[in-house]
Amino acid sequence: MSQSLRETWEAVPNDPDPEADLGYESVPLTLIDVQEGEEKYVLLPREEDHLTDSEFIIADTDSVQSLSDRR
Repeated sequence: MSQSLRETWEAVPNDPDPEADLGYESVPLTLIDVQEGEEKYVLLPREEDHLTDSEFIIADTDSVQSLSDRR
């Protein structure tokens, strides 16, 4: 790793802000239940113009948590 890249890496906070530090944009998502009786969902951006290959989330059941439970 180059010195400047290492310095950049070390300057990032341990708990970075997704928007300010990482450049992510928060957008509303739509939760679609894809298989009744099983916890399988697809999360899609609500806006159709956000449906690109880079905007999909694939996660197992244990990775999905309610934000209200994490406060």
